[in-house]
Amino acid sequence: MMVRNPLFTASMHLVEQWLGLLTDLGRANATIKAYRGALTHYLRYCEANSIHPPSARFEDFSAYLRPQLPGMAQPAASATLQLRISAIRLWYEYLYYQDLCETSPIPRAMLPGPVFSGRGLVPRITRLPCIPDDHDWFTLLQQAASATLRDRLMLALAYYGALRRAEVTALQVDDLDPGHRLIRIRAETTKNHRERMVCYSPTVTPVLAAHLHLLRQSGFSGGALFRSVSDRNHGMPLSIWSWSKTVRKWRDQAGLVDFSTHTFRHLRLTHLARAGWKLHELAAYAGHRDPRTTQIYLHLSGTDLAARMAGAVAELDRKVAGLVFSDQRILL
Repeated sequence: MMVRNPLFTASMHLVEQWLGLLTDLGRANATIKAYRGALTHYLRYCEANSIHPPSARFEDFSAYLRPQLPGMAQPAASATLQLRISAIRLWYEYLYYQDLCETSPIPRAMLPGPVFSGRGLVPRITRLPCIPDDHDWFTLLQQAASATLRDRLMLALAYYGALRRAEVTALQVDDLDPGHRLIRIRAETTKNHRERMVCYSPTVTPVLAAHLHLLRQSGFSGGALFRSVSDRNHGMPLSIWSWSKTVRKWRDQAGLVDFSTHTFRHLRLTHLARAGWKLHELAAYAGHRDPRTTQIYLHLSGTDLAARMAGAVAELDRKVAGLVFSDQRILL
């Protein structure tokens, strides 16, 4: 059994103190877990390199980030780097506030000085979500068609409601309004703590009724909508990990390496954008605080790009094509 350096143990104790304060302030469990993972990884690096965390310098933290996070076979994704920078910087600000360190090795990007000049430590790279085409989407649905009634209903509600995995697994029976086919997504289950309403297709109504009947037969008239059927956790609310495992199984069977629980959300919002929903309508349905996030789905749908191209440069495009293909010869 590995014996930890006392400095590592003491630093982790400070980490838990800080995370405890964040928990009391209402930070989401997923955020707390992500911050704990980031700081544990960083403190292990400090331990391996004989760095006293409260006395770390900017050069020490830069070495931690580049050329890639230590212990990882591949360079970390941009989002991973940004999260770790944020978590570690916020922890150092807590230490500074407690008079446990003199300065932070990670000053904020907008502070004046020669190091940042208004930029962050690492470039922020934003990639478009990977959206399956109709063939791949229906292939995955065919794999899900043989699943249990519960899992198929989860898929339907996750897609129709554009729900995150934490939102669909946290659904309660009382969140449903079957008369209007509406679902209330409670603020405490959302990413940004904003309540919203979503809907589902009429074709789901009999399936939902059958699922509720099965719950009543099992003695559950309220509480969690989706429950575990395993011997170990029978009747307990289904976890996000169980839902992810189910979707991974369908993904592997369909051969879709990029499909995840979040793809249902991306796909639904893209389909709604293609159906002509406006930016503010999509933002309200998705629960986005920043319309720039919603803009991604208009871009993915192609409708915005096509409309702008048709209206602005259609005549120029026809002239270009007329000159290039005037002899109607197509080279293969």
